[in-house]
Amino acid sequence: MNPLQGTEQTALPGRLNPFYLDGRAITLLLPIAQQLGLRDGQIIQAAIEMRGDSLKLLYNGQVIDLPPGLRFRPGEQLWLRANRGAGGWTLRAVDGRGSTGSAQAAPTALTAAAADSGISRLAALSLRPPTSPTLLSVFQPGAMNGFLKAAGDPALASLFQSMQLSMRGLTPGALQGAVLSSGFWMEALLGRGQAPPSPDSKSLLRKLIRALAEKEPVKSEQLRRAVDDIESAQVDSLAAQGRGELAFSMVLPFVDANPVEIKFFRPPRRPGQQKPPFSVDIHTENNELGEIWLKTSVTEAAHVDLMMWAVKESVVRLAKRHSNALSERLSLAGLTMDSFNIFHSARPSLPDSWAPPGAMLDVSA
Repeated sequence: MNPLQGTEQTALPGRLNPFYLDGRAITLLLPIAQQLGLRDGQIIQAAIEMRGDSLKLLYNGQVIDLPPGLRFRPGEQLWLRANRGAGGWTLRAVDGRGSTGSAQAAPTALTAAAADSGISRLAALSLRPPTSPTLLSVFQPGAMNGFLKAAGDPALASLFQSMQLSMRGLTPGALQGAVLSSGFWMEALLGRGQAPPSPDSKSLLRKLIRALAEKEPVKSEQLRRAVDDIESAQVDSLAAQGRGELAFSMVLPFVDANPVEIKFFRPPRRPGQQKPPFSVDIHTENNELGEIWLKTSVTEAAHVDLMMWAVKESVVRLAKRHSNALSERLSLAGLTMDSFNIFHSARPSLPDSWAPPGAMLDVSA
């Protein structure tokens, strides 16, 4: 499943596609265009909302009337080009996939850039680095306890407790439930008319934001950045889908350990070739074991290749000592472990200005 639907599907209800207005333009009076801060030729992203008994277009806090007879759903997104002509201003639907040139800019001062140049939230999220630093810090057991204590709502504390996994009692079913409750799939499920899992990480974070907005604005802002991490991962996944890739990532909280970041990836299938391997990357920093990275690649033939990086030498020795036992356990699950390479180092990382799609990771360390 991808952030807006399923991992094996490419047609996504609710995705940010262009919606065409049957050739009709939305006309704007000059004062309205000035209030919206439009520039001639500017591409904007607006949303469809229900106001009273009719659908309206919402952009930059302003409500715009739509031509009659159009079929939209509340929450749908439109990419529109603003044009100023002799007869006034018009908005015409365009293909949003070709309007994101701003996304090539450096990812600095995103909030200011969005305010100054009209970059949509979608474009701003696409500029974020492909990591989840705030979400990882928020889901640290001590940090989350602080947020919940400040909120003073026992129901939220109980909700988070039910979301947490146990490292000692981890099962495939519990892991699957945590992945579905990560907040990554919420819009997809809602778009399909299905209720998101309860509890859900993004819903919990938004409830905490509302609870802390007035009395703890600093904490509330940190939680907003954590939501940005989730939604940035959704945008990255959608962009990867356009390249023919399968990619999604999330952070899972644990009751007896620090949070774990998981990334799933499969490159595009080339014509005439078999399906490429599906990989899972896991990253965590354990109080006892230190920082650990694990990369698992699985082929269609159920063959597994493992790579592990650990900063503690004792952990490296422990992993090597138990590699045969791991191979046996995988065999019982119907998998064949072809290789297990263990490195006593931090995992090599891409530079701060992250590499474009297709960049190679140096694992020679």
